[in-house]
Amino acid sequence: IKLESKKAWDLENPREYDEVRADASRADKKAHFGRIYLLCHIKHSELSQDQWSYKGRVVFQGNNVKDESGFSAVFSEQGTSASHLAAAKFLDAIARMDGNDGQDSDAMSAYTQVQHTGEETWVFIPKDRQPKHWAKFRNPVCKLKLNLYGHPLAGLHWEKHCKQALTTCGFQPVTGWECLYKHKEAKLFLSVYVDDFKMAGRKESLAPMWAKIGKYLDLEPPTPFDENVYLGCGQANITP
Repeated sequence: IKLESKKAWDLENPREYDEVRADASRADKKAHFGRIYLLCHIKHSELSQDQWSYKGRVVFQGNNVKDESGFSAVFSEQGTSASHLAAAKFLDAIARMDGNDGQDSDAMSAYTQVQHTGEETWVFIPKDRQPKHWAKFRNPVCKLKLNLYGHPLAGLHWEKHCKQALTTCGFQPVTGWECLYKHKEAKLFLSVYVDDFKMAGRKESLAPMWAKIGKYLDLEPPTPFDENVYLGCGQANITP
């Protein structure tokens, strides 16, 4: 699968779960343990059936993470910023002004564009996804290397990474509007909803800015507003 090719977890160096726990306890070092799950879901299930698409996803079971002592792992309280429909409609209006335009783009496998940070984390892999050389292990685990969806801190790590990339490109957060950014020189506004990017403003600035952001974030080619869904809403064609 795609995440295996990206080496989201270290399949080459498995260890026995009990040995990892014992080593962490002896060294008085924190270690977290969780499971990898394979899911299938319907994207845009809130819309009419002709707009549905089936997607597979590999997730980390974030509601059942244990530490080296076998107790539930404790994570600091965190929250990611909310994207607002009002900001999306604001960008729709900006895109309709003379000399302006608007486009959407998605970050590809967004969370896994970030290395896993924080406590050392080991994962249990489903039996049918374990390599043959794991057969000698009784209860194998391997290290989590990338920031995987489902981890309690995954959203926060992605948001920080994304914000750093955008500010490097010259964007500034709009005061009082979570996940909305402005670029004064390029005369652009950008709204971010997890992995969905919606940008509007001066038409000639769009392509160069997508290219600039693409140096820091792995993005799909941008599309016109009327070809995409943002915050569960379709956008009307912006042609006057």
